[in-house]
Amino acid sequence: MRIVVTGGSSFVGAWFCHLAAVDHDVLAVYNRTPVSIPGTTSVHCDLGTPGAGAKLRELGADAVVHLACKVKGTGNGRQETDSTRLNKRMMDAVLEAGLPTVYASSTCVHWPGESGYKRGRVADELRLRDSGLPFAIVRPCAPYGPYLPRHRPSHKESFHTLAEMVRKSPLVPVIGNGQYTRQPVHVDDFNGSILRLLEKGLPGAAFDSGGEDVLTMDEIVRVIAKAAGKRRRPLHVPKRAILFVSRFSKDFEPDLLDTADTPDTADPRPLAEATGLWPRSFRAGVDCLLS
Repeated sequence: MRIVVTGGSSFVGAWFCHLAAVDHDVLAVYNRTPVSIPGTTSVHCDLGTPGAGAKLRELGADAVVHLACKVKGTGNGRQETDSTRLNKRMMDAVLEAGLPTVYASSTCVHWPGESGYKRGRVADELRLRDSGLPFAIVRPCAPYGPYLPRHRPSHKESFHTLAEMVRKSPLVPVIGNGQYTRQPVHVDDFNGSILRLLEKGLPGAAFDSGGEDVLTMDEIVRVIAKAAGKRRRPLHVPKRAILFVSRFSKDFEPDLLDTADTPDTADPRPLAEATGLWPRSFRAGVDCLLS
């Protein structure tokens, strides 16, 4: 199968290219930096420009896996920003290509409240559903995993930051009371499910993708610390303090952090039934963050 991957230079995207290239012809679309992953062909295409969809179509692919997304600067949902407009144009290109499409959305579509990021994901899902194209939507909940060797994404993943804090500090900052839940999914389990859906035939359905465990944020810190052989304690920091600091970092989006204490879980059973793949538990997969 010939697969076009958008967002191939991201953490999740690079791992998908690495996995899919074992048995398939993978074309990784990039704008600024070529994707250097063995077995993958880098293709320059600015998805935000007119004609991008036609260029994707000309690649002669069998399917598109749409992983590209601009997170920083998506705003609070009350007005359109440059980032939300870019995300819309990227989906324009994917739909114009007219190919079977897997869209990596987010479990944020279920969250209460509004953000530009959530609004964009909801709109993209609706447009793909209404397009008439064969499709699948897969929404990861807190993806994690190791860095791909010799690849560093431009955006630092939250679990990499958290593991680094566990290594270095006896007190690990956690937003709010630390009792809100997550269901971390290993990047291989998430990407493996996407690849299996492509191979079996896209079902025209949306799936949440989570790991086996539902954990509080405090429990996640303790699981990482235990795996690292460290004695660590969560340090609960008021959300307003984290939001202030985030405005000076390129790795955090303030409006996403504002919803960081929202419970976020994902029932893995429907996706497992569709693919035949059951996700591992966070306790079983956490060692990869420390290697």
